[in-house]
Amino acid sequence: MLATADTDSKAGIFSTAFLPITLMNILVVTSHAVNGFITSVIAPSIVVDLGGRELMFWLFALFQVGSISAGVIAGNFKVRFGARPIFMTAAALLAFGSIMGGLATNLAWVIVARGLQGIAEGMLISLVYVVIADHLPARLLPRIFALSSTLWSIAAATTPLFAGLLTQYVSWRVAFLFNLPLVLILIALAFKFLPATVPSDEAPKPFPLRRLLLLVAALLITGFAGQIEQIGFLALIIAASSTLLVVFATLDQKAVERFMPPNLFSLRTNLGRCFTMLGLFSIGASGRVVYIVALLQAIWLLSPLAAGYAASSIAFSWTLAAWMSNRIEKMENRLISIRLGASLIMAGGFLSAYAVWSAQFWLLLASLITTGLGYGASSPLIRQIIITQAPKEHRSIASGAMTPIQFTGAVFGAAIAGFCALAFGLFEGAVAGSIFTVDAARNAGAGLLLVFAAFATLGMLVSFGLTSTPDHDEVEQKSEALA
Repeated sequence: MLATADTDSKAGIFSTAFLPITLMNILVVTSHAVNGFITSVIAPSIVVDLGGRELMFWLFALFQVGSISAGVIAGNFKVRFGARPIFMTAAALLAFGSIMGGLATNLAWVIVARGLQGIAEGMLISLVYVVIADHLPARLLPRIFALSSTLWSIAAATTPLFAGLLTQYVSWRVAFLFNLPLVLILIALAFKFLPATVPSDEAPKPFPLRRLLLLVAALLITGFAGQIEQIGFLALIIAASSTLLVVFATLDQKAVERFMPPNLFSLRTNLGRCFTMLGLFSIGASGRVVYIVALLQAIWLLSPLAAGYAASSIAFSWTLAAWMSNRIEKMENRLISIRLGASLIMAGGFLSAYAVWSAQFWLLLASLITTGLGYGASSPLIRQIIITQAPKEHRSIASGAMTPIQFTGAVFGAAIAGFCALAFGLFEGAVAGSIFTVDAARNAGAGLLLVFAAFATLGMLVSFGLTSTPDHDEVEQKSEALA
């Protein structure tokens, strides 16, 4: 039995007490980040080798759909079966999907493999937050989230180079197989340190399969939006998927066996406000994530590598601010940091729109850094509020819901970005060999970024509703010993 922070109030995330949790977090976040970033680099080589370029989009979409769907059910599964068996099963599924992708002989099998990887990664990343909520004291939560931000930054900076070298000098297949050593370590850590499942005396409740299928259908429809070029059809797709998501959320909130915590987006509770901000900020980031690299190339004629690294400046400033915000202890100061961060995200959004319109590169770079500082100042503390203020009976579900809420916002935001690009004429006038014309990039690109700045503005307004009075009696939760 390992020691806990209950016996040593100075124990940190790399102390003997919490090193297993930290290692799990490092491995899962690194794997998820690399597997998310790597596809854009290796996808062309996969298509050249195996053919089927008309299906290439699903290499991205099916991974996201699988990741979100699995993340949604992670908390529910943890309550039903315990963390250890689900964690080990998800790790084994990641290994299977990685082997399938690495040995695939046609693109369809690679797409299926990416879907399996997405399911495994979504389950693992959500379960890590559940394990953190169960076993890490509240005082260490910002530090573990700051560490996660650092890992994402490192992945964003190194994955393009790593994948490019592998693809050029070895094979794109190795990019799938690199997961196997990570998986073996994860399984060993889970088996040794996660508590064994305690069988429940209660009869198992029926699994809410219909709600899950409803969610998957909504996500598949939303993902399909990336292949639509007719603005009317795209608007119909967005409306249909939005309707299905609303129906899913409504049914889930009324159910006894939930996928999501109660009052998920209620503006009357801190928990609801925090989930609302996660969703709005994730949607607001989509316009930048989808088009900023292409805008940098079109307006300033940067190379793909230079444009990618310019766009990744947001990740580095995010990490810097996250490490600073993790030292904030008083709730009043945490709220100030969240509101300041939300305001910076909004300001960065509007500044980026102006920088694109006026073609000022250094101003755009400043806007990205400002946005990153905003995310770093707010995101770790928002997650901490969710974990510490969720009712005990819903803590696993609430902790596991954070990542799928963000990923759903990203997928939905990408569909809106596609609609705005078509509506504003972002692709008009482009000739073979170019993405956008300079005029279209400056005018339509600025308009698109303004639309997404509006979502950040809503998130900022919600942040001012947060109160220092917790929804429930907030205490330093006892960290359970890892068996």
